Amino acid sequence: MESKKDVIVNQLAMSEFLYTKLTADLSDEEYFKVPVAGGNHVAWCLGHMAVSEDRLAAAATGSKPRTSEATQEMFKGGSKCHADASKYPARGEIDALFRDNHAHMIEKLKAFDESTWNDPAPDGVKSDVLPTLGAIWSLMGVHPFWHVGHITVCRVALGKGHVLG
Repeated sequence: MESKKDVIVNQLAMSEFLYTKLTADLSDEEYFKVPVAGGNHVAWCLGHMAVSEDRLAAAATGSKPRTSEATQEMFKGGSKCHADASKYPARGEIDALFRDNHAHMIEKLKAFDESTWNDPAPDGVKSDVLPTLGAIWSLMGVHPFWHVGHITVCRVALGKGHVLG
Protein backbone atom coordinates (compact mmCIF):
# COMPACT_ATOMS: atom_id res chain seq x y z
CA MET A 1 0.00 0.00 0.00
CA GLU A 2 1.29 3.37 -0.94
CA SER A 3 0.04 5.60 1.87
CA LYS A 4 -1.48 5.79 5.32
CA LYS A 5 -4.79 6.52 3.65
CA ASP A 6 -4.58 3.29 1.63
CA VAL A 7 -4.14 1.25 4.82
CA ILE A 8 -7.18 2.87 6.43
CA VAL A 9 -9.30 2.49 3.29
CA ASN A 10 -8.40 -1.21 3.32
CA GLN A 11 -9.41 -1.48 7.00
CA LEU A 12 -12.70 0.25 6.23
CA ALA A 13 -13.40 -2.08 3.31
CA MET A 14 -12.78 -5.07 5.59
CA SER A 15 -15.05 -3.68 8.28
CA GLU A 16 -17.88 -3.16 5.79
CA PHE A 17 -17.39 -6.73 4.57
CA LEU A 18 -17.62 -8.01 8.17
CA TYR A 19 -20.70 -5.95 9.01
CA THR A 20 -22.43 -7.23 5.88
CA LYS A 21 -21.55 -10.87 6.60
CA LEU A 22 -22.47 -10.65 10.29
CA THR A 23 -25.88 -9.06 9.69
CA ALA A 24 -27.07 -10.66 6.43
CA ASP A 25 -28.91 -13.57 8.07
CA LEU A 26 -30.55 -11.57 10.88
CA SER A 27 -34.29 -10.99 10.82
CA ASP A 28 -35.57 -7.49 11.50
CA GLU A 29 -36.60 -8.61 14.98
CA GLU A 30 -33.13 -10.05 15.68
CA TYR A 31 -31.51 -6.83 14.47
CA PHE A 32 -33.07 -5.00 17.44
CA LYS A 33 -32.54 -7.72 20.06
CA VAL A 34 -30.43 -6.57 23.03
CA PRO A 35 -28.19 -9.55 23.85
CA VAL A 36 -27.59 -8.83 27.56
CA ALA A 37 -28.71 -6.17 30.02
CA GLY A 38 -26.78 -3.01 29.22
CA GLY A 39 -25.66 -4.36 25.85
CA ASN A 40 -26.09 -2.91 22.38
CA HIS A 41 -28.15 -4.47 19.62
CA VAL A 42 -26.99 -4.65 16.00
CA ALA A 43 -29.15 -1.67 14.99
CA TRP A 44 -27.45 0.55 17.56
CA CYS A 45 -23.99 -0.64 16.48
CA LEU A 46 -24.56 0.20 12.82
CA GLY A 47 -26.28 3.48 13.63
CA HIS A 48 -23.41 4.34 15.95
CA MET A 49 -20.85 3.59 13.25
CA ALA A 50 -22.77 5.73 10.77
CA VAL A 51 -22.96 8.81 12.99
CA SER A 52 -19.41 8.39 14.31
CA GLU A 53 -17.94 8.18 10.83
CA ASP A 54 -20.00 11.16 9.70
CA ARG A 55 -19.08 13.31 12.70
CA LEU A 56 -15.37 12.46 12.69
CA ALA A 57 -14.95 12.78 8.92
CA ALA A 58 -16.59 16.20 9.15
CA ALA A 59 -14.25 17.20 11.98
CA ALA A 60 -11.16 15.99 10.09
CA THR A 61 -12.13 17.92 6.95
CA GLY A 62 -13.61 21.05 8.49
CA SER A 63 -17.09 20.34 7.17
CA LYS A 64 -20.44 19.82 8.88
CA PRO A 65 -21.94 16.40 9.67
CA ARG A 66 -24.58 15.27 7.18
CA THR A 67 -26.59 13.30 9.75
CA SER A 68 -29.37 15.09 11.62
CA GLU A 69 -28.78 16.13 15.23
CA ALA A 70 -31.60 13.82 16.35
CA THR A 71 -29.92 10.84 14.70
CA GLN A 72 -26.55 11.90 16.10
CA GLU A 73 -28.08 11.97 19.60
CA MET A 74 -29.75 8.58 19.14
CA PHE A 75 -26.52 6.79 18.21
CA LYS A 76 -23.68 8.85 19.68
CA GLY A 77 -21.15 7.22 21.97
CA GLY A 78 -22.62 6.83 25.43
CA SER A 79 -26.21 6.93 24.20
CA LYS A 80 -28.58 4.38 25.69
CA CYS A 81 -29.49 1.43 23.53
CA HIS A 82 -33.24 0.69 23.76
CA ALA A 83 -34.75 -2.75 23.24
CA ASP A 84 -37.87 -1.09 21.79
CA ALA A 85 -37.35 -1.07 18.01
CA SER A 86 -40.01 1.64 17.60
CA LYS A 87 -37.56 4.14 19.12
CA TYR A 88 -35.32 3.74 16.04
CA PRO A 89 -35.54 4.17 12.30
CA ALA A 90 -36.39 1.02 10.36
CA ARG A 91 -33.63 -1.47 9.70
CA GLY A 92 -33.39 -0.52 6.03
CA GLU A 93 -32.91 3.14 6.97
CA ILE A 94 -30.14 2.30 9.44
CA ASP A 95 -28.41 0.05 6.90
CA ALA A 96 -28.64 2.77 4.24
CA LEU A 97 -27.34 5.40 6.66
CA PHE A 98 -24.38 3.16 7.51
CA ARG A 99 -23.54 2.41 3.86
CA ASP A 100 -24.00 6.03 2.75
CA ASN A 101 -21.95 7.57 5.58
CA HIS A 102 -19.29 4.87 5.26
CA ALA A 103 -18.89 5.53 1.52
CA HIS A 104 -18.91 9.29 2.08
CA MET A 105 -16.22 9.02 4.75
CA ILE A 106 -14.02 6.94 2.44
CA GLU A 107 -14.43 9.60 -0.27
CA LYS A 108 -13.40 12.27 2.27
CA LEU A 109 -10.41 10.21 3.35
CA LYS A 110 -9.25 9.61 -0.24
CA ALA A 111 -9.44 13.37 -0.90
CA PHE A 112 -7.69 14.27 2.38
CA ASP A 113 -4.35 16.08 2.05
CA GLU A 114 -1.83 13.85 3.82
CA SER A 115 0.49 16.81 4.35
CA THR A 116 -1.94 17.89 7.10
CA TRP A 117 -1.84 14.48 8.84
CA ASN A 118 -0.04 15.88 11.90
CA ASP A 119 -2.08 19.09 12.14
CA PRO A 120 -3.91 19.46 15.46
CA ALA A 121 -7.40 18.00 15.71
CA PRO A 122 -10.12 20.66 15.92
CA ASP A 123 -11.55 21.83 19.22
CA GLY A 124 -14.29 19.53 20.38
CA VAL A 125 -12.41 16.48 19.11
CA LYS A 126 -8.87 17.09 20.27
CA SER A 127 -7.90 14.90 23.20
CA ASP A 128 -5.05 12.77 24.45
CA VAL A 129 -6.31 10.02 22.15
CA LEU A 130 -7.06 12.23 19.13
CA PRO A 131 -4.43 14.98 19.11
CA THR A 132 -4.09 15.22 15.30
CA LEU A 133 -6.13 14.94 12.11
CA GLY A 134 -4.24 11.74 11.33
CA ALA A 135 -5.25 10.29 14.69
CA ILE A 136 -8.91 10.92 13.78
CA TRP A 137 -8.53 8.99 10.53
CA SER A 138 -6.58 6.24 12.29
CA LEU A 139 -9.39 5.84 14.84
CA MET A 140 -11.91 5.50 12.04
CA GLY A 141 -9.87 2.62 10.63
CA VAL A 142 -10.09 0.61 13.87
CA HIS A 143 -13.33 1.82 15.50
CA PRO A 144 -15.59 -0.49 13.44
CA PHE A 145 -13.79 -3.52 14.83
CA TRP A 146 -14.63 -2.54 18.41
CA HIS A 147 -18.27 -3.02 17.51
CA VAL A 148 -17.80 -6.24 15.56
CA GLY A 149 -17.43 -7.74 19.04
CA HIS A 150 -20.85 -6.40 20.03
CA ILE A 151 -22.42 -7.90 16.93
CA THR A 152 -20.70 -11.22 17.59
CA VAL A 153 -22.19 -11.25 21.11
CA CYS A 154 -25.60 -10.52 19.58
CA ARG A 155 -25.19 -13.45 17.19
CA VAL A 156 -24.20 -15.79 20.04
CA ALA A 157 -27.20 -14.66 22.12
CA LEU A 158 -29.45 -15.34 19.15
CA GLY A 159 -27.99 -18.82 18.61
CA LYS A 160 -26.60 -17.86 15.22
CA GLY A 161 -23.67 -19.78 13.83
CA HIS A 162 -20.29 -18.50 12.79
CA VAL A 163 -20.14 -16.78 9.41
CA LEU A 164 -16.36 -16.76 9.04
CA GLY A 165 -14.57 -20.09 9.22
